[in-house]
Amino acid sequence: MGVAPGGGALPAARYLILASRLVPDRDGGFTISVLRRAIDMAAAGADVTLLTVDPGETADHDAHRAEWVRRGLLGSRESLRNLFDDVRSNPSWLRRAAIPGPVPSSPWPTRPIVDDSGAPVLDLPVVSGDAAWHLTDAPVRVYDKGAVIGWLPGFGGLYRAWVNVVAAEGAEGGSDAERAPVVVLCEARQIGETLVAEGEPAVDAGIRVLHTTHACHVLSPFRWDSPMDAAWERWFEIADRFDGVLWLTPSQRDDVERRFGAQRLRSFVVPHPAPVVSAPSDPVSGRIVILNSLIPRKRVDHVLRALPAARAAVPAAHLFVYGDGASGAELRALATELGVEDAVKWIGHVADPETQAWASADVLVLASTNEGQPLVVLEALAAGVPVVAYDMPYGPRDTLADGGGVLVPDGDVDALAAALIDVLSHRERRAELSASGRAAAAAMDAAASMRALGTAVRAALADPVSR
Repeated sequence: MGVAPGGGALPAARYLILASRLVPDRDGGFTISVLRRAIDMAAAGADVTLLTVDPGETADHDAHRAEWVRRGLLGSRESLRNLFDDVRSNPSWLRRAAIPGPVPSSPWPTRPIVDDSGAPVLDLPVVSGDAAWHLTDAPVRVYDKGAVIGWLPGFGGLYRAWVNVVAAEGAEGGSDAERAPVVVLCEARQIGETLVAEGEPAVDAGIRVLHTTHACHVLSPFRWDSPMDAAWERWFEIADRFDGVLWLTPSQRDDVERRFGAQRLRSFVVPHPAPVVSAPSDPVSGRIVILNSLIPRKRVDHVLRALPAARAAVPAAHLFVYGDGASGAELRALATELGVEDAVKWIGHVADPETQAWASADVLVLASTNEGQPLVVLEALAAGVPVVAYDMPYGPRDTLADGGGVLVPDGDVDALAAALIDVLSHRERRAELSASGRAAAAAMDAAASMRALGTAVRAALADPVSR
């Protein structure tokens, strides 16, 4: 792909996008957003490689790569690498990184990772019952010719060693001034914590580490000063060690700065871009679309409770639900209890739901308790589908600021029903929302997102954080 030219949206650098896993139809919008970012960066001229650390089998990872290429979300199979695939194919880097000498004792059982011949390459500790398993210092035992030759300090030691090796590839020859800097965009909090932790091996000093946030950081009642869970509290303790923290919305950045002070973190707003939606829009009158997992956080039950009033005012109103999840049976029972089962179609899981959903949707509804910056809202705007959303943190308020939808007081089912009735029953109103949504999406395109990312990267390159 070449190195991004210095005069473009992104500074000249080698970019590594590091995620825990990238599995088709897993982890919702997170996975899609990470893959789309890589595509947008490559289109801007960047040398970008995706990295994952899930210890699956190489054959499974190859199948994932092939599927992403088929869906147009991966440029080539070679642009998505996995730590354990690399270990199996060439363990020499792991053996060089291993700390020689006696391996520290550990109370945890281990999981062997073997090469294609069945020979052991390393043993991973299996830490159960601990949400902070990734921070263990239990040794990762390293093998050569069937014998243990050394160890690395936990998952953090393993991840850091691999990132150092990948970052150093192609750096042989030439002076330091001639080598492109390396920028790691970390997309997962658990991995991020290990990258900037003190330890041996450490991430090389020349690597710039920026961390993207993908979720709301507070718990109920989801105000700026609400409690946080232990994982977020732990992450904020080390977040000042990143060369930049990338928030998806100004609202979330502002809430964090209000809580911790504007100088605590090096914060930047780098939103998800609105995608280009090519499917022709031919809305079916009255079709309300939900496109999310069927889990309590999504509050699909609120939409079902709003449906009787919507149907009373707009007899054509009906609901198409794309997605599945643990609450599916409970929600179907609720639809029956409310007497709207005949007006609800449960589509279930669809590999490419957007292609179907946006072609016929009259309106999208989002009733979650919290989000990061929901991709589904951006996709709806780009497709010209009006959005009715609760005014929850984070995403809808910022994304709909320039039109395309209606914000509803958070948790107010009656207001949700009234907003749906307004959009469904007034065609001129819907047309206005559709047009303003398309215009807003055009302004929130990939180029705008890349400019914001470029600003953050330039700051990190010019003034790195001392770790």
